Amino acid sequence: MSHAFGPSQSLPNRDANEPAEALRDARTDVLARDVEMPAGAPSCDQATRAAVTPAAAPSVGASTQLPFIQDPYLTQPPPPERRQLSTLAVSSVVAALFGPLGAVAAIVFGWAARREIERAPGVRRGYALASVGLSLGVLLTLCWSSAIGFGVWAWTTHSGGETSSTFGEREASPEPASAAAPAAPLPDVPPPAAAQPGGSVPQHTTHRRIGGLSIVDIGVDVSTLSEELAKQRAEAQTRGEKVLVMTTSDPCEPCRGVDRALSDPLMQTALRNVRLVRVDIDVFKEDLDQIKMPRRLYPGFFLLSPDLSPQDGINGGEWDDDIARNIAPVLGAFVRGQYTTRRQPWHPLPGSGVRL
Repeated sequence: MSHAFGPSQSLPNRDANEPAEALRDARTDVLARDVEMPAGAPSCDQATRAAVTPAAAPSVGASTQLPFIQDPYLTQPPPPERRQLSTLAVSSVVAALFGPLGAVAAIVFGWAARREIERAPGVRRGYALASVGLSLGVLLTLCWSSAIGFGVWAWTTHSGGETSSTFGEREASPEPASAAAPAAPLPDVPPPAAAQPGGSVPQHTTHRRIGGLSIVDIGVDVSTLSEELAKQRAEAQTRGEKVLVMTTSDPCEPCRGVDRALSDPLMQTALRNVRLVRVDIDVFKEDLDQIKMPRRLYPGFFLLSPDLSPQDGINGGEWDDDIARNIAPVLGAFVRGQYTTRRQPWHPLPGSGVRL
């Protein structure tokens, strides 16, 4: 066979029907003539089988595995991590529903949640919810404070105080006195000099409170009534109170009706910031005559002038039954200088024993 194609030329075209063995023999023949194989090199058949045969798997101990590289054009990137809702923000809204302490806790939780979200905005969410909880906490704290303050004020103003032990009577619904004799007149004959003070007069001057009302009972052992009244007026001025003198006696059912009504809320409101000084007309009749304070009709109520004489006065005849709803409007207007329409006008006259 001639070498017309040369060693670098491709194999001659052969008939497609020529057997594969003939083609292999022809290729081997050409390579054998053109290229001299080195010693120990595999034959052409062995190289062909090695190329066709798949490579054997690497051994167990060999570390020939390459790292996996993700192709961004073939697969979608993983979704971004979702921010978590702040637990403190939820707690601030929930805590606001649990009374005064919950409202304060809502302020603390809301403030802490806002700080937490500001420091890590990519991890936490719920800033608006924390702001709502903080605002609710502030608003409810103000509401609860106002409600508690109003409740304390109402309880202090309208609650009944301690009961006077001098009277020794349990509190009960006041029984109406007779409307025919609202004020008990003194008899024309003066009482004997040896008359003893009634059971309602203490030995020493006592000062107690019934609710918000100061009650002073002048004791038997005082030297003069005018000195004691001056002392009581000075103490009342330091406490912001106004002195109202009440003349009383024992027995005196209208007087006891006034005593029973003092703890009523109507009387507590009418006599707010008032110091009621009770004087027994049998024990201090000379002192009452000296300061020109009438004692014929009782119970009497008097406002003092600077010289301790009565500046204005009324008695129990200004109302009907001795109950709180009748007494409170009269005494409340009287101590404030607003009681103008009266059943018995006040006429201050010199001397003792002057009628009202």
